[in-house]
Amino acid sequence: MPVFKTLRDLLKVPKKELCLCMIVSEQEGAEIWVNGEQTAFVTPRMVAIPQNEDVEIEVRLVGHEPRRATVRSPQKLSYYYCNLDRVPLRLVRDEIDNCASL
Repeated sequence: MPVFKTLRDLLKVPKKELCLCMIVSEQEGAEIWVNGEQTAFVTPRMVAIPQNEDVEIEVRLVGHEPRRATVRSPQKLSYYYCNLDRVPLRLVRDEIDNCASL
């Protein structure tokens, strides 16, 4: 996602049709990545993406498996929803006890 320092920088960008994509995750506060670049946004949030182009959306939250999807919207408004699965935790107590006995 480009970041513009001045209005002049924004005006130099070729005009593309944009659409708004509402990105929602079941666990709020997940980072939103667009085309491999981190944005300053967290879910739920509406972001502007190019219309009629494949855009890779990734949603990341600490302690959860990241979700990735390709969004292509011919409309002016689209929606992406995901449920983030927790990273499975496992106890290592028995493994530590086995190592200590060696």
